[in-house]
Amino acid sequence: MEYSGFFNGDQEYGQDEFSRYFDNIYESGVSINEDNNMTLQVNKCDSGVQVDKGFSIIKGFYLYNDSIKNIGILKDSNYDRIDRVIIRLNLNSKKVSIDVKKGIPSSNPEVPSLQRDNLVYELSLAQIKVPKNGEMVIVDERYKKELCGAIRPKNLTEFNSMIEGFTNQFNKWFEAQQAKGWRNVFIQNTTPEKVVPGSIWIQI
Repeated sequence: MEYSGFFNGDQEYGQDEFSRYFDNIYESGVSINEDNNMTLQVNKCDSGVQVDKGFSIIKGFYLYNDSIKNIGILKDSNYDRIDRVIIRLNLNSKKVSIDVKKGIPSSNPEVPSLQRDNLVYELSLAQIKVPKNGEMVIVDERYKKELCGAIRPKNLTEFNSMIEGFTNQFNKWFEAQQAKGWRNVFIQNTTPEKVVPGSIWIQI
């Protein structure tokens, strides 16, 4: 079945049409500000962490945070823990929000995995290492495109993939040529040795 849009008139457009449109144009991620820095940075504050202003596109939907958001982080009394500050798209609740995804307290804590299915999709802004004692440590994850990344055109990613494919093909061909030798031009009296077919010998 074919779909098209957007036109004036009786046709109505909704969530599916707009999210499909933008999801086919942009990779999910966060915006870049005028200083060429990624927005929605996570910093420590007295009660936990705070997330700076910024904009994000996630699977064709958007989040706009127009003020600093404070999020409380409570320590576990017995064990260390690793949390994640995430952007979560929830199609069930029709909402995109900044949340903390709590890890499991443990003597050897692991980072909570991101949920990515047909109802929920998550991007990670940062890991929060929450020790039972001492200072929290924030690990920025916005720069990892498999976890978050910057908003960028999808065709740019496809172009880079195409160039990578061409490069791989050339490298395979080049390695094969090196293995069997190169055709050369020989200018000498004696018959050249170990000549690759197609080489030229000019006898002087």
